[in-house]
Amino acid sequence: MTPKVRNSLLRLIPNDELLRVMDVCERVRLAPRQVLHHYMLPMEHVYFVESGLVSVAAKVGREKFVEVWLIGSEGLVGAPVVLAARGVPLHRRTVQLTGDAWRIRTAEFCELLESLPHLRSVVERYLAVVLAQTSQSGACNSYHSLKQRLARWLLIAQNATGEDEIPLTHGVLAELLGVRRASVTECLEVLQRDGTVITRRGSVKIQDAAELSKLSCDCFKLIEREYRRHLLPALDIGSRQRPPVSLSAPVGAGESALVDREPKRPSG
Repeated sequence: MTPKVRNSLLRLIPNDELLRVMDVCERVRLAPRQVLHHYMLPMEHVYFVESGLVSVAAKVGREKFVEVWLIGSEGLVGAPVVLAARGVPLHRRTVQLTGDAWRIRTAEFCELLESLPHLRSVVERYLAVVLAQTSQSGACNSYHSLKQRLARWLLIAQNATGEDEIPLTHGVLAELLGVRRASVTECLEVLQRDGTVITRRGSVKIQDAAELSKLSCDCFKLIEREYRRHLLPALDIGSRQRPPVSLSAPVGAGESALVDREPKRPSG
């Protein structure tokens, strides 16, 4: 029987390999603010995200981290273990939006990579996208305005969750974007006056995604193109009797692309 998975990377491998992966996986709940990988500590597990959103943050001060990319159901938390199984991460990976994931012990995952060629090919292709996104995120954080980056982030979160209301405080958004909380509040107030978003206690609701997309930077298009270039060829590695993987509309700048989404519910 074919396992039901939403993660796009898992959907790109043949059924026989997917069954092997599922044998060593456990489904876990991802809680907001849960740290999956700590800075400079061994990665005990890797996670194929099914739903929710995980931020990857670089250390920029003694206690300060700034988000450099995001991982949703199109990605893998812990892909760098392909390069060094015993390596320690230079980033912190934290759950920002609650969801679910398939968790595998790092040692078992590395063994699977040795014995499952299609899985290894897909993960290596994905790693190339991660490297591209890292450099693009650095350029984006240096060049684009806060309004552009905030619009981009909200759209990524909407795309990942399928929801218009994003359960994040101004403080968390400020931390992710590496700016003062007051700057985020001021920016959101402008967007609210324009009818683009509605701010509530502990959340931001997107009212006009089309307008927000116009305000966002174009970095997501570059990453989307890299995802297509590296991972669409992997569709040829095998066929499975389950719904085909489809490309989502490029509405965000995270590691977005191959996802199997339910129809977007209208704002109400």
